[in-house]
Amino acid sequence: MKTLFRICLVLQIWLGFALNAAAQDVVGLAWHYQSGTHEGYLLGSVHFADSSFYPLPAAILNAYENARELVVEVDDSLVSADEQQRLLQRFGLYPEGKSLVTQLSKSTLTHISKLLAEFNLTLSDVNNYRPGMLAITLTALQAGKLGYSAEQGLDRYFMQKARYRKRVTQIETFQSQMALLAQLPESDALLRDSFENMADYAQQWNATMEAWKAGDGLALYNATIGAALAEHPDLKPYFDVLFFDRHPKMLNVAQQCALQDRGCFIVVGAGHLVGPNGLVRALRDNGYQLTQLK
Repeated sequence: MKTLFRICLVLQIWLGFALNAAAQDVVGLAWHYQSGTHEGYLLGSVHFADSSFYPLPAAILNAYENARELVVEVDDSLVSADEQQRLLQRFGLYPEGKSLVTQLSKSTLTHISKLLAEFNLTLSDVNNYRPGMLAITLTALQAGKLGYSAEQGLDRYFMQKARYRKRVTQIETFQSQMALLAQLPESDALLRDSFENMADYAQQWNATMEAWKAGDGLALYNATIGAALAEHPDLKPYFDVLFFDRHPKMLNVAQQCALQDRGCFIVVGAGHLVGPNGLVRALRDNGYQLTQLK
């Protein structure tokens, strides 16, 4: 079971390979959607990536160049560093009187301590972190060890590319994303299994990245969401908070972009696009034709 690790892998959550493969071997997860004369583009982002993702496929880059507006989940440049830190503390840390030690069992704390030790950290270093904040921190550390970074993530790439060149709008806000940390269920039993299985992170990362490069939405969905839900249906509240409850707003933005002819190139986490509850299925259900870019 991959529990919180599967969740944080695409959040993020709220995480090299050598460039010896031809660019055309990478397909990626991007779609053109259209209803009549109304159209737009969707890109499933990998929030942490490495140099092997670049250069991106020509079909994706051409879609971006044809767009007039870049739409992202959140534009963190709109929030000062001090405000970001304040919000992280507000939503990511326990209130006074609570901590991991007071809230979790010894068994769960043992698994957490083993994960932290790999990065020369101790439980005391993160004792005031809520489990969601801790999981995201560990995921980022593990991603970094594998050579992936947020600086090379696809959303960051397109925001830097669009700055001062295209209109950039956000679907959510930094505060609304940070608030998710405090909304996640904190059942000790689920957390214990989740942190235990974070030890197997290399295989999980590699499977997810290869699915994205192959343009295999089903494989990516199963790696990040589907397999976990099938094995443990009680994880649905986690996915409701981090994915499914957010999809109606994303769907509305995608439809409004098309109806208003704004020429949008929409970049959201790949997990939001795929699967039975993803935006690709929702747009089809609402009468749009979708074509994966290849």
